[in-house]
Amino acid sequence: MISLKNKQRGSALFTLLSGIVIIATVLFLLIKLANSGYTSTVAETTESATETRIMPSGSLKMGDGTEPGQRTGKQVFDKICLQCHAADASVAHAPKVTKNDDWAPRIAKGFNVLIDHAINGFKDKGTMPPKGGAADLTDDEVARAVAYMANQSGGNFTEPPVKGDNAAASEAAAPADNATSPAPAAAGSGSDQAKAHFESKCVACHAANSAIPFAPKLGNKADWEPRIKQGKEILFKHAIEGFTNPKGGMMPAKGGFTDLSDDEVKAIVVYMANQAGAKF
Repeated sequence: MISLKNKQRGSALFTLLSGIVIIATVLFLLIKLANSGYTSTVAETTESATETRIMPSGSLKMGDGTEPGQRTGKQVFDKICLQCHAADASVAHAPKVTKNDDWAPRIAKGFNVLIDHAINGFKDKGTMPPKGGAADLTDDEVARAVAYMANQSGGNFTEPPVKGDNAAASEAAAPADNATSPAPAAAGSGSDQAKAHFESKCVACHAANSAIPFAPKLGNKADWEPRIKQGKEILFKHAIEGFTNPKGGMMPAKGGFTDLSDDEVKAIVVYMANQAGAKF
């Protein structure tokens, strides 16, 4: 009888110890698997292992392994902004992606204003913390996230390029462009420049298919006719200094792009108005 009890106790103890060993093994394998995508075992001789050995102390990477400063707008949105700005997010007063009504009045303020609010923080009915609370983001990464969200919601902004091949190509092309550009402007070049400014800065509100209310759309004669009748000097004044339409809508000074000169703004106005039948 005693021998039977001892056997039962021994069997139970063996089962318990076996279970503990199995659980410990599973946990070890899971931890190793979770970490395997980011760094290599330093004892290995692979290229990845070498990079791991010489990695600077405190090197910071996001969960996706992208170096700080190199994250695209979508990467920043998916990691940081999603919590407040996702289409199904429940945070009050935060504009949700794909919700054009949320974004329209914000897009109308201009890309630079949105970037400033996102980088430095902004308080209205709700509060936008600086950089969404992610202080490690660079200003360009924040700007890319703003462009990504706005473009999902009726905007048409250009994300600052991620430094790399595109930046190198742009830098290489710049001297060539400067070298070949004649000092005096050739005939028609002003119109081409105005079109380029329109496509990079004004298209979010004034494109033919823009969803921003009260903003006159390119080529839409019904939108532009009453404005053209006011004369180009009035249009220049409104575009340069800003204008609040009593019927609704607001034109920020220089569309929010304070780096534009007055002459550049005037050229853009002439370009847009002439597409709708004006002869400025």
